Amino acid sequence: MSNEFAQFQDAFFEEAAEHLAVVEAGLLELEQHPEDLDLLNKVFRSAHSIKGTAGMFGFHAIGEFTHKMETLLDLLRNRRKAVSPSIADLLLEATDCLKMVIQSTKSGAAIDDKTVQRLAGELTSSSASDSRASAVNVSRENAEPGSGENCGGDQTFVIKWTPPDWLFQRGLDPLQTFKELKSLGVLTGVALDMSRLPDLGCIDPETCYLSWTMQLTTRKDQKVIESVFEFVREDSALLIQPIEGAGERSQNLVTETDSSAEPEAPKLLGQILVEGGWVSPDELDRALREQERVGEILVKQKVVTHQQVEQALQKQRQQESFAQAKRTDATSIRVDTAKIDKLINLVGELVITQSMLTDLGSRFEMRQLPVLLERMVDLQRNAREIQERVMSIRMLPIGTAFARFPRFVRDLSAKTGKKIQLILSGGETELDKTVIESIGDPLIHLVRNSADHGLELPEERLDNDKQEVGTIRLNSFHESGTICITVEDDGRGLDRDKIVAKANKQGLISDSDKLTDDQIWPLIFKPGFSTAEKITDVSGRGVGMDVVKRNIESLGGTVSVKTTKGKGTTFILRLPLTLAIIDGMTVRVGKETYIVPLLSILESIQPKVELIKTVVGKGQLVNVRSIYIPIVRLYEVFASEPQYTDPTDAILLILEAEGERVALMVDEIVGQQQVVIKSMEQNFRKVKGIAGATILGDGRIGFIVDVRGLLEIARHGHPVAA
Repeated sequence: MSNEFAQFQDAFFEEAAEHLAVVEAGLLELEQHPEDLDLLNKVFRSAHSIKGTAGMFGFHAIGEFTHKMETLLDLLRNRRKAVSPSIADLLLEATDCLKMVIQSTKSGAAIDDKTVQRLAGELTSSSASDSRASAVNVSRENAEPGSGENCGGDQTFVIKWTPPDWLFQRGLDPLQTFKELKSLGVLTGVALDMSRLPDLGCIDPETCYLSWTMQLTTRKDQKVIESVFEFVREDSALLIQPIEGAGERSQNLVTETDSSAEPEAPKLLGQILVEGGWVSPDELDRALREQERVGEILVKQKVVTHQQVEQALQKQRQQESFAQAKRTDATSIRVDTAKIDKLINLVGELVITQSMLTDLGSRFEMRQLPVLLERMVDLQRNAREIQERVMSIRMLPIGTAFARFPRFVRDLSAKTGKKIQLILSGGETELDKTVIESIGDPLIHLVRNSADHGLELPEERLDNDKQEVGTIRLNSFHESGTICITVEDDGRGLDRDKIVAKANKQGLISDSDKLTDDQIWPLIFKPGFSTAEKITDVSGRGVGMDVVKRNIESLGGTVSVKTTKGKGTTFILRLPLTLAIIDGMTVRVGKETYIVPLLSILESIQPKVELIKTVVGKGQLVNVRSIYIPIVRLYEVFASEPQYTDPTDAILLILEAEGERVALMVDEIVGQQQVVIKSMEQNFRKVKGIAGATILGDGRIGFIVDVRGLLEIARHGHPVAA
């Protein structure tokens, strides 16, 4: 496969994902507004776009399945079938299946034929049953023109098409257009016009010089025929003209394209065996029925339930999708042209400044020092703005991460038997693409927790003088150079007594501990912790909230909880805008310089002698407002020569990660600055306690401290020298 063709395919998969998002969002909105014809047309156009481009690339499985969906959507938009909950469920399930087919096609994995055939059958059945009913129930007075069917029977059209010159450059194949026309009826008299074809030596292989004239006999109306040319209409010369009374006569004409039948998909092994006469169809059916998958075997053994297998399969599809996205999307990102234009302008200014500095350097005299300093300020400003613009290219609206939740909450509402409305806000807030890809799972766990544990059943809410419909709010906003994402519900709130009892039972706290609410709530993030009275398909195993905390902190962020009993709970995630640049505190230990991530620093102190305690086997602790925190001496960790060895002479930075605190002992705080992270593993090797490195202003290397690594060192009670 050529690189150019592979790029066109990648573009198809990107556009298909966007169209699927439109289809899913449209179907969810359609449940609330079933009479919205514009919405139905929007969903139909997206499905039609997927089908059309899939056919051009020869992705027959995608095209055929989308065609089934398109047929049913066409009936809905033409008022020949009403939007009902069962229809919405079917189309949403079909959308999930189409996602799976597209992802399998993209990754080269096997398609789940059983699911595809089942849903294709249900779509066909739903469309066919309506066709029979509509023949009896739909009157001519109510039939809308342009519904797609020609009420007068077969009609023949003459089609004259001159494609645009760029047809081949965009990877489009005119043969696929003819095949789609054939699917509408009988295509006859296809004549090729080569009058525009130049001499052989002047031919550009990427330019289309051909034209066609053909006849199509169909029951569809002219608008349906025009939709076939939707992707090539731009710059085309297209004439579609009906021929009166030509329907029957055209049936007998010879079709040129009939001899070039559509290429068949590769046959399955069983099909080849049957055609070869080695096995009979009945023997093949029996063998297929006996063939069991791992999930079916485990269900028979009563190791898992059907619901758990389905959840595992769904998670597998998500992981495959994410893994494939990391392999392909890493090299592809859509950027607003306005951002590129601004970046180009800044590069132009940088070139001008560099030219001025070069000219000044060639004839520099000391009296020109003020001019040199002025030029250096311009250079610094240009470099800073270019850095900001380049980083903004990776910034995407967080709404792309929020888009999955309307469907997710709808499914949770059905599973839990609760009435839930989802309110999204702040979707325009921009965040680094890498961070957006990483927060999906934590947000899913938090929303699931709010739906299952937080919100009450409708009757319980009514008893508590609440509306029977519970609310989950997802919001994002900027705050002090970070992104805050909140997941809020108006449910029952956290139960302090239950949490304390469960923590006592698991040995996380003792009866003698006098803990504040702010110390109690973080206990829910401990591995295996759950106050659920029973395990459900949604939650209850205690394996969700610890994942949230671990994933968020791996991104350099924090998670906190606010709750009021009977009123609801709010989870607050604080994340850095990007993983490539961090705000850090520059500190000095001896002659070495280190960077400590600013998000991890709670405060800095210079302790008095009476606040330092030594515990046998634990080392030194510092008392900070009645809480004893272990002291980690940075010079011991990295075997360097310090200026101070006494904590009362040095500075202690109080750091927090994973709900634990540590006091990092340094000689001096130099200042605060933004630093660009360079990987240690890629350029050297992994070093415990070091998250990365950066180049300082004086050209030296500064190491970025890994706070979680320091906590691990503090737990073991001994340093690990680099």
